[in-house]
Amino acid sequence: MTRAPRLLGAVLAGGEGSRFGGPKAEACLGGLPLTERAVALLRTVVEEVVVVAARPLSAPAATVVPDRVPGMGPLGGLDAALHHARDQGWDGVLLVACDLPLLTRALLEEVVSGLAGHPAAAPARRGGGVEPLCAAYRVEALDAVERHLAGQDRSLHALFRDVGGHVLPWAADGANDPFLNVNTVGDIVRAEAALRAGGGR
Repeated sequence: MTRAPRLLGAVLAGGEGSRFGGPKAEACLGGLPLTERAVALLRTVVEEVVVVAARPLSAPAATVVPDRVPGMGPLGGLDAALHHARDQGWDGVLLVACDLPLLTRALLEEVVSGLAGHPAAAPARRGGGVEPLCAAYRVEALDAVERHLAGQDRSLHALFRDVGGHVLPWAADGANDPFLNVNTVGDIVRAEAALRAGGGR
């Protein structure tokens, strides 16, 4: 019987948030900073969680892991998380972006289960494509991560395709889209409304 992979939870705290008007990581939703919400959710699924951040956080909700290669966006964050996971003896990481506040425990558990036998796993998005910022990646993906960091296409979508990531069927979890991305203050308002309606838990 194949044992379940031991995954480190990793929250990407994001960059400068130019469209948001400032860093999103510490913006509040439902009374909690976005990063703290993501850390709390991951802790319902995995044993240990870190926050990957390119800049200092005023009140980090977990151990902060800095980018190893600054200025590389989410791919650089995944690189830092996977290196940290490998150094600490984890099999991989369960990665979430702090600006996806409607993710649910059930969805993350599906992602972890979907990693079995694959180098990476991520859910399909409604309308097509995958969500590589709510995904699990094994440490074996590091060679591909470093190859993409040194190349021209640094998108997580390209990495996911390159490693042969497993795409999980999109499963509606109520009326709300769990992949609502907070890019603007208006998105915070929409996310607040979704939380009041029961989305994200």
